Amino acid sequence: MSVSLHIMREAILQIAEQQLIKGGYSKLNFANIAKELETTRANLHYHFKNKETLAIEVTRQYAEHYINEFSQLRETHNGRFFALWPKIENMIWMQPNCDDDAQIDSCVTLISDPDIPEAIAILSRDSFNKIHSILNGIIQDAVDNGEVRSDIDVARETTRCHALMMGVNACGQHLLSVGEAKKLLSGLLLDWADSLR
Repeated sequence: MSVSLHIMREAILQIAEQQLIKGGYSKLNFANIAKELETTRANLHYHFKNKETLAIEVTRQYAEHYINEFSQLRETHNGRFFALWPKIENMIWMQPNCDDDAQIDSCVTLISDPDIPEAIAILSRDSFNKIHSILNGIIQDAVDNGEVRSDIDVARETTRCHALMMGVNACGQHLLSVGEAKKLLSGLLLDWADSLR
């Protein structure tokens, strides 16, 4: 693939990701992407057969990114359980191309869309399960290392942690800005982690 073709493909993916995050599958629109990129719909179809294949690729990349982020955090913070949670919380607030006045984006918008293709639902469930497994490993490592109480139910705490992370993200979407969300919701993951001491 030539450099210009690669650049166009990445630009398509970036705009599609923003459309999916902000409006779900039903808002993904080749005509709007073509207009924003000042190109033709035929050019978009050269790169992606249809709306579904584009949405699947965006979802695959999005999921892969976050799975890799969580895996790296687990590896780099093994033995430092309490130093990990500010990093994970920051992942929630790190929004592409935005500042504290921007709104929180989330894949929750996409997966809650009733019109999503089954392939995207499967990718999303798989991603959820992989992140859940990584979180379970992080908590089990902390028990094994003696960083948290040994009497905790690791599976239950994994579910609490994951639900809390998703809840913080979902609540943040209903606030006016990342800054407002940070002010109201920051520290909840740290409070949860501290409860395991």
